[in-house]
Amino acid sequence: MSYHRILAAFDGSELAEKALRHAVDLAERRPGTYLTVVHVRQRPLVFGVSGYGFIQPEGFEQEIAAHEATLLARIQQHTDSLPYTEVSVLTGIPAPAILAHAAERNCDLIVMGSRGLTTIREIMLGSVSHHVVQRATVPVLVVK
Repeated sequence: MSYHRILAAFDGSELAEKALRHAVDLAERRPGTYLTVVHVRQRPLVFGVSGYGFIQPEGFEQEIAAHEATLLARIQQHTDSLPYTEVSVLTGIPAPAILAHAAERNCDLIVMGSRGLTTIREIMLGSVSHHVVQRATVPVLVVK
């Protein structure tokens, strides 16, 4: 099956990089395929209880910006050969953000890495790839 609009989720992990390579390969096989690469910035929850709260450490925003710049450079290395590529940095909870962006862009395939969590950790923490697979309305390729 050929795909025309592919979304690749990228979190900087080794498996995400492998998934991105797969997405680029699929896009290169069919000229005119549009590749959207997304990175989801998950912000810590801000809370306060009786005078206690979350205070961002000094330089936190600069570290986030530097990390994202590194991720974007890595994405660019993989996608330079493709004529139709979009890279987006989203903010929110990763799985819903990925699904919403894929729907907005009318993607017909989502490609992402699997973190390979153990069964107990996956039950306790959840899995972004599992959430996406369960709720996506288009095929999802999970790369291991």
